[in-house]
Amino acid sequence: MELFLKLFMSFIIYSFIGWLWETFYCSLKAKHFVYRGFLLGPYCPVYGFGVTLVLLLAPKGNEPLLSLYFNVIVIVTFVEFIASYLLEKIFKLTLWDYKDIPFNIEGRVAIPVSLFWGVGCLFLIKIINPMINDLIGNFLEMTNNWGAYILLLLFASDVVSTISFSLKDKVLIANALPDHAENQSIKEFRFNNLFKHRNHKNRQTLKAFIEDIKIRSPHIKHLNRLINNYPNIDFVKKLKK
Repeated sequence: MELFLKLFMSFIIYSFIGWLWETFYCSLKAKHFVYRGFLLGPYCPVYGFGVTLVLLLAPKGNEPLLSLYFNVIVIVTFVEFIASYLLEKIFKLTLWDYKDIPFNIEGRVAIPVSLFWGVGCLFLIKIINPMINDLIGNFLEMTNNWGAYILLLLFASDVVSTISFSLKDKVLIANALPDHAENQSIKEFRFNNLFKHRNHKNRQTLKAFIEDIKIRSPHIKHLNRLINNYPNIDFVKKLKK
């Protein structure tokens, strides 16, 4: 169990670092704040999985840097390809596209990008991760492992909520909200209705959309799910009467 908690903490920390990097880079590029990732929380799991697998699978000991570098490239390329495929097939998301970069495979991975990640992972393995390991050990000791359990519960809840939302209500809401790159409007709507109790423009847009829907099959089933998932949307309760 201790090994699992350490691996999970590595996953969360590097997911958060990845989210910081993605959010900073994309916000700078878009010239406005962009909340990256497909989950509600401030983490990008693809970074967490990628780094954790690199740490687990990369050769240990006094491996020559060149050999370690090529091993890391293979691992991160595999992780990035699988993550891109699953995000597209399960969540209908395309969070990155390398089709404009030379030597790409289906736009999911590209050799220049993998070479860049390889350099970053070498720096991480040799310089950053030893410090992260010390922080994780101190955190687990200070919280008697309960800190990790709480983070695990929050993360699992976020994942379950996102999967449920994607399978049930995402298409309905996406039809109502303004089109926005990377589903930003959908994420903002979910965040506001889960954690805030106030009106906002996306909520009003959805209100107008739902009020225009004729209550008959198959819409009523999805509307009831929407109401159950977002109790703050009190204006649709009249539709159940």
